[in-house]
Amino acid sequence: MNDQEAQFLDAVRTVLQDAGFAPAAAGTEGVHVIQHARGAMVGWMPEEIHRLQARVRVRRRGPRRTRTLNRQSDLPGLRQAFGLALAAAFRNAGFTVEDRGDEWLLVINPAHQPEL
Repeated sequence: MNDQEAQFLDAVRTVLQDAGFAPAAAGTEGVHVIQHARGAMVGWMPEEIHRLQARVRVRRRGPRRTRTLNRQSDLPGLRQAFGLALAAAFRNAGFTVEDRGDEWLLVINPAHQPEL
């Protein structure tokens, strides 16, 4: 990694911290920043959501009136809101972002953007 890439990753972490998200350490759950060829991937491994879903029950009809949410659905509205909040924080800081799926956002390094 060269100095420019290191400065870019530091800027990404600063935006996260300014927005109230502390980057997680490798191998732990939370917000992760991973170097990417075009910038940095920012992803969410939500420990809090997995703990919360054990307590959340969905009401339904029939003899068994509640069930636990499955791990795949784990509150998609919260995931979407988190992704929108991250994207807004990076865009407000002047970065270009791309949605890369349920849990990842690509923050483009300006050095890797084509000039128009």
